[in-house]
Amino acid sequence: MATKRQNYLITTAEDIDVNDIASDKVGALITGSTVKDSVNVMASSHIPHEEEVLVSPEFKIIQAKLTATEAKKLAQETGVKNVELDEKVYAYEESDTLLMEPGLQDNASSRFFEELYQPNVGVGSEISADLDADAESYQYDLSDEELAKLAEQELHKAPMDDASIEFDLNGQIVNLDQQLDKVAAGLAKAKKVSHASARQLIDALAKELQSDIRGDMTPDALESKISRVVTDYISEDDEADALASDYISYGLKIIFAPIAWNYAQGAGVRVAVVDTGISNRHPDLRVYGGASFVEGHTSWVDDHGHGTHVAGTIGALMNNSGVVGVAPQCQLFAIKVLNRQGSGYTSWILNGLMACYRAGMHVVNLSLGSGATTHDRNTYSAAYERAGQMLLSRSILPIAAAGNSGRTSSPYVGNPARCPSFMAVSAVDSNRRRPDFSSYGPQVEIAGPGVSVWSTTVDGRYGQMSGTSMATPHVAGVAALAKSRRPYMHASQIRSLMKGTATDLGSHGPDPFYGFGLVNAYNAVR
Repeated sequence: MATKRQNYLITTAEDIDVNDIASDKVGALITGSTVKDSVNVMASSHIPHEEEVLVSPEFKIIQAKLTATEAKKLAQETGVKNVELDEKVYAYEESDTLLMEPGLQDNASSRFFEELYQPNVGVGSEISADLDADAESYQYDLSDEELAKLAEQELHKAPMDDASIEFDLNGQIVNLDQQLDKVAAGLAKAKKVSHASARQLIDALAKELQSDIRGDMTPDALESKISRVVTDYISEDDEADALASDYISYGLKIIFAPIAWNYAQGAGVRVAVVDTGISNRHPDLRVYGGASFVEGHTSWVDDHGHGTHVAGTIGALMNNSGVVGVAPQCQLFAIKVLNRQGSGYTSWILNGLMACYRAGMHVVNLSLGSGATTHDRNTYSAAYERAGQMLLSRSILPIAAAGNSGRTSSPYVGNPARCPSFMAVSAVDSNRRRPDFSSYGPQVEIAGPGVSVWSTTVDGRYGQMSGTSMATPHVAGVAALAKSRRPYMHASQIRSLMKGTATDLGSHGPDPFYGFGLVNAYNAVR
C-alpha cells in the first residue's frame, strides 16, 4: 500500500537560497521533480502535479507533496526552519441572517440623524499615539481556566441600552438625555447633511436649545438662533447629498467613521480583500483588479458571498444609494483564496499574500483562518509569520480576524491572526460588548463591530452577517483612512496609531477580549 502524500509548507532560513533547498533537498525526495514559481502556477487554471515543487522566492517558502516520514526528515536539514502541514482554512462567518432590496435602504438611511448621534467634536483633549512604544509588550499571566472565567464575566455584564446611551469622542459612555443638553454647543460642524434633513434637524434643535432660551426670548430670536446653528453645518454640495442617502450602519457610527470622513476617505490607498473574491456586478463596489489562487479557478469574482460582504464594509461607494464603507474612496482589490464553499488552504492564502507583496498593496484584510489549540502566544504558523514579516517590510499592513470559536472549548485566536506580524481583530456588538462567538486571547490587538453588520451581497443587494470576519474590515477601513490621511506613515506606525487611539473597552488597558479597544476612525485621522 502506497504511503499517502500530503501538501506541506517548508519555511527556509532567511539567509539561504530557497531555490537550492527546493531543488537539492525537497526535490531529492520526489522522483522527477520540477521547481516552479508558486504564484504563477496557482494564478492559472493549472493544478499542481505530485512531482512539482512550488517556490515563493520572496517569502522563502516551499510547497510540496510529501509523506510524513519525508517531512520529518526534511525538517532536520540545514537551512530548513520549519515544516508544517498545509491546513484547511475557512471564512470566519458566523451567520447570514437577512437580505434587503437596495430600494428599501432609502428610508433607513435617515436613521443616522433621527437617532441624534451627535458626538462632541472638539471637546476633550487631543490624543497622541506613542508610535515608538512597544505595544506588543503586554502579557497575560493567566491560565486558560482564568481566561475562560473572565470571558464568561464579560458576557454577563449588564447590557447597555442603545436608546439611552451615547459615546463621546474619547470613548466615554454618557447618558443620551444629558448629551442632548450639550448638542447645541457641541454639534459636529464638520458633519455634512443634505437639505432634505434640515426640517427634522431644526425640529430636534428646537427641543435641544430649550435649556439656553431665556424667558424673554422672542420667537424670531429663537428662529434666528436655530438658523445660525443649522447653517453652520448644513452643506449644499453633492457629497453631502450622497452621504444623507447612503445607509450608515451602527458599526460606522460607533467607530466615528462619518466624522473621520472630513479628514480622509481612503483616496489612493490600495486594500486587498484576501477572501472568496468580490462581486464584479455590485453597484456599490468598484474593484480595481484581482487574481485567483484557488486550484483550478482563474476568476477572482466571488462565487460565495463572504468576500463581497467584507469588501462593502471596507469600501462601499458613497454614491447616493445602498450602504457606505469605512473608506469609500479606497481602491479595492480581489484576491480570491477561498472557494465557493468558503474554504481553502494555507498555501492558497500564502500565494495570495505573495501577490499582495508583489503588487504593493497598502492594507490586506484576511477575514479567515484555521483553528488553534492554545493561548500560548509563541505558538503560531511559521509560514504565515514569514509572509507577514515580508508584508510589513514593504509597509503593507496585514489585518486578520481572531476567529469565531469563542463559544467552544477551544476559544483560541486562529492562524494567521495569532502570528505576531498580523493585527488580530476581535468583535463587538452594537453595545460595544464581546459576542460569545468572538475568539479571545493575548494575540487580540483591537476590536471592530462584528454583529449583524449590513453590507453588500453577491446578488447586487445588501445583507446582514456576523463574525470576526465582519469586525476585521472595519479595522482595515480605518487603516486605509489613516494611510490616506498620512501617506508617509509606515504600516507599523499605522498599526501603533490605531491601537494608541482605540476606545478602551473591558478592563483598563489592553486585555484578551478587546485588545487595546474598539478601533476609532476619528481619533486615528484627526
